[in-house]
Amino acid sequence: MSVPVRWLLQRRELALRLSAGETGADRGIDFVAPTELLDPRPWLSGGELLLTTGLALQPSEGAAYVRRLVEANVAALGFGTGLSHSVVPTSVRAEADALGLPVVEVPFVTPFAAVNRAVVNRLAEQEYELVRRAADTQVRITRAALRGGVRAIVRELAVATDASVAYVAERTEAVVAHPASSAEDLAAEVAAVRREGSVAVSGPGRALIVQPVTQGRVTEGHLAVRAPRPLESVELVLLGHAVSLVTLELDKPRRLRDERNRLGANAFRLLLAGALAHEEALEFLGDAVGSGQRVRVLRLHGQVPAVVRALDAELAQRDRSCYVVTDDVGVTALLRGNDDIAAVESLLARVPSARARALRAGLSAAHRLGDAAAALAQAEHALAAADSARRIVEFDPTSGTTLLGSPAVRTALEAVAASTVEVLAAYDAAHGTALVVSVRAFLEANGHWESAAAELDVHRHTLRNRIAKAEQVLDVDLGDARVRAELLLALLL
Repeated sequence: MSVPVRWLLQRRELALRLSAGETGADRGIDFVAPTELLDPRPWLSGGELLLTTGLALQPSEGAAYVRRLVEANVAALGFGTGLSHSVVPTSVRAEADALGLPVVEVPFVTPFAAVNRAVVNRLAEQEYELVRRAADTQVRITRAALRGGVRAIVRELAVATDASVAYVAERTEAVVAHPASSAEDLAAEVAAVRREGSVAVSGPGRALIVQPVTQGRVTEGHLAVRAPRPLESVELVLLGHAVSLVTLELDKPRRLRDERNRLGANAFRLLLAGALAHEEALEFLGDAVGSGQRVRVLRLHGQVPAVVRALDAELAQRDRSCYVVTDDVGVTALLRGNDDIAAVESLLARVPSARARALRAGLSAAHRLGDAAAALAQAEHALAAADSARRIVEFDPTSGTTLLGSPAVRTALEAVAASTVEVLAAYDAAHGTALVVSVRAFLEANGHWESAAAELDVHRHTLRNRIAKAEQVLDVDLGDARVRAELLLALLL
């Protein structure tokens, strides 16, 4: 911001007059500096209205004095008359005309303080105007963002700065630009500098500013502004505001997904508790239903936060919701009916390897959404059968091992085995018989003598004698189906 010399001359109350340097009358004054030094250059920074009465200036020194001021990039010279000099010295006016330095004659009745105050007040007014314009523009850009997203933000920033503006997405390299004709050029300029982070390039008649748009530590894209002049401070503020709005706009889908996940997780919890009917659950969880209108339940024990983050990240990549219920020991997740073990392994691919080794998971069979509680029970059974060899187990009632995976069932069967299998094993050890293997072969052959004898490579009469001995030792009747079932499970255990 600056005050043009011509504006100052128009202040009638100051009674100023342009004495020389007409060609420089449109120069801008940054501030006022009174001094009577003949060589004030060490104390000048450029852009000043230098006020002097010429107290130590001899008429013959006027030209050299003006040259020193021009060398210091002084904006204008305010020469007070009526004290040391009745008029501005001819040597000063002649050199000022030659070099284009405006010389303002300040009459004796006009205090230097009044000139200074006029400049300071005008600078303050400009500052206020800029702040107000920035505030008004920020409101317009924000309203535009609500209606039109990134494209509207880019357009409003371009209009406010009278510059070309573009947003370039990092991954897709898609470009939104205003004016549209600047898209290709700005995209190329962003590509050349984007690895450097924030970039500001200025040159004669050109300014380029590139700001990264980030979420967390990830750069989502870059917002670029190109103008034929340096950007003012208020325009830089507007650029920062636009970057914030673009960041929020890009974050909107993630926040919406997080909210949908939260609502879906609550519905899933109510469904598992039996407090939500099938039709009501579909309203919240319909996007989790797979082919055939079926779902599966995945139950995991392990690092809960790591598992949830991994599932969420992988499902987000697939544009799917993440509906999970957590507790102190693990995670329960709702998956689609066509998600098999291979799909689950893929979904857990982001779990850190050290934690993945300790992870155990059980996957239910496919069910109707309303039967999610039954699916959870299956997933728990499958989880109980998981071990270091099979970290993820799918429930399969046809495998004959589902019950053996249940801790409660295993405890009961261990008691059965102690009074049956261990007794037969002790008898075998004491008498050199083979009752344990004979009973198992007989039971696994469903009581078919020929098949069991062939499996053991003995005569069927030999097998009959062994089974009779086992019944005698255990005092049981192996003709009873329930006895056979318990004894077979104990043997399998």
